[in-house]
Amino acid sequence: MTDKLFQNEHEIQEMIDADNKVKEDIIAKHNEDIKIMDSLIYSLNAYIIRFGRTSNIHDECMDLKSQVKRNRDHLKSWIDLI
Repeated sequence: MTDKLFQNEHEIQEMIDADNKVKEDIIAKHNEDIKIMDSLIYSLNAYIIRFGRTSNIHDECMDLKSQVKRNRDHLKSWIDLI
């Protein structure tokens, strides 16, 4: 009886470990996505500061920066739920 119980506990622990590994992989992948989004936001800021309102795409850069920030924040919230 205890051997079967131990075996079941061992199987449960293996499943938990596998689940944790999947979660870690997902978090690592999405953390890379967040880094790319941060880089884009930084680059858009640099462009906006460098060229200012004289740029013909200033407003589009501001809109894009806002959208990327929202996406990044939603992704961070989603990762926190994992």
